[in-house]
Amino acid sequence: MALIKKERINELDVFRSFAIMAVVAIHATSQTLAATINTSSYYPFLFMNVFSKFAVPVFIFLSGFVLFYNYIDRPLDGATFKKFYTKRLLYILVPYFMFSAFYYALQLYRKKEMDLPFLQILRQFGVHLLKGTAHTHLYYVVIMIQLYVLFPLLLLLFQKQRKLLPWLAIIGFGIQWIFVYLYKYGFHLPQAGVVPQGIRNLPLPKGSIVLSYMAFFLFGAAIAVYYSRLKDWLIMTSKGFLSAKGIVWIILWLAWVVVGTIHVGLYYQLNTTGTSVNTLWYEFVWDIHSMLSAIVLMQLSFLLYRRGGQLLRRGLSSIGACSFGIFLLHPFLLFLYRKWVFHGGSLQYVGYIFLEWLVALVVSWIIVHLFFKYAKWSWIFFGSIPAMPKKQTINRRKENLKS
Repeated sequence: MALIKKERINELDVFRSFAIMAVVAIHATSQTLAATINTSSYYPFLFMNVFSKFAVPVFIFLSGFVLFYNYIDRPLDGATFKKFYTKRLLYILVPYFMFSAFYYALQLYRKKEMDLPFLQILRQFGVHLLKGTAHTHLYYVVIMIQLYVLFPLLLLLFQKQRKLLPWLAIIGFGIQWIFVYLYKYGFHLPQAGVVPQGIRNLPLPKGSIVLSYMAFFLFGAAIAVYYSRLKDWLIMTSKGFLSAKGIVWIILWLAWVVVGTIHVGLYYQLNTTGTSVNTLWYEFVWDIHSMLSAIVLMQLSFLLYRRGGQLLRRGLSSIGACSFGIFLLHPFLLFLYRKWVFHGGSLQYVGYIFLEWLVALVVSWIIVHLFFKYAKWSWIFFGSIPAMPKKQTINRRKENLKS
């Protein structure tokens, strides 16, 4: 198999910036929902929280895209295998361990349990480390570790059986929904009045198991495998809007807004009136909205990277490049910010929450960026920073765009 050198897609850093903004938005509004229920402020905050729930799926979509884009045409030999896992062990597991220890220590401090027996602390920390529960957001790293374990097997399968490549997205959707169904109902057909007996006795919660996200991972893989053919449909241009592509783009974006709004509406009805539907509908709408979000954010990333101006491009690219560090650090900044007790009316409260999101995002970004710039050992805490685009690459793309 010939080794093909792929061009780095710099726009993906902008994509990462939107995904991490959504992650911070979810966490910044998490406590707000309980505080504003039955008030006029509830729906806007719920909308921001639920509409942003594409965050983890689009990060996993991006992982599938990047991994298959870089490796689908590479021979899976010992050297490639070793390099793949060495990089992940250093830049994912080490920061994960450091922040798990930090958040567990913070948890002990908040609960005034610092004087617990050392062996008990060690045992509890070990469980948190294995399950990603030292803080609520760290489950994502556990998912990524499972993906990295699974990826070489999937890569080998699809390299050997390339006739399956056109079916990547459908295979991923099928794997995910078989797992979702079994988790809810087990190996039985659902019956009215009978409590579902799914496969619940698992070592991790459903949301921490990689099978819950296979649709997004293999959807990203499918886009990567056929990227050269799909690129013209992903990159929006004024010329494209005058063709059939423009109609598809408009329908896509409208569907994204409509499905996302339906997703929010399901939770609004549930939380305000108690009206619920089968939980599989919540999952299905979330799936569709997340997949639409992946394509919309990719299109928006290409558009802003190429048309947004140098300052905006550099800022978003930097946020995206620092996204893993921002992800790890921002809950601590939220913790500090919430020590500022709010006093004021509903309008001021909106400003307070917006500032909470902004502080968590921007201050995290500044800290991670400075660490990357001035501390050679920054990878221990924040992982590796993706290579920033070279000036000649940007200029060449501008010239191609004009021609």
